[in-house]
Amino acid sequence: MLKRFAVCLFPLLLVSVGLLWAHGNNEHIMGTITAINGDHVTIKTQDGKSETVMLAKTTKYFIDKKTATATDMKVGSRVVVDAKTDPKMKMYSALEVKIGVTTPVKPDTKAKAAAPAEKHTGHK
Repeated sequence: MLKRFAVCLFPLLLVSVGLLWAHGNNEHIMGTITAINGDHVTIKTQDGKSETVMLAKTTKYFIDKKTATATDMKVGSRVVVDAKTDPKMKMYSALEVKIGVTTPVKPDTKAKAAAPAEKHTGHK
């Protein structure tokens, strides 16, 4: 019984260690861009804090899994940044920036269209 348990537990342990190792020491910063200043952006996180993240030439940008550029970021854009702490600057340095896609809301033409008025002639 103990051998069977160990055999079942071992693959789960390997997968868990692999996932943690793949994540490494990187941080995930999620929030809304409040400022863009050349080589860094300021992000208001979900808990209300402001984080400054440096952008490097090697930073990769994505919108909906498609390659993007730094110019696709705008103040007000929602982002998820995979970053590491730069020990020299004591700030985050972005490895990858995923820019959120917002789709405009289409007006509901059926709900806004007025029902045609019925004509009453007084005859049945």
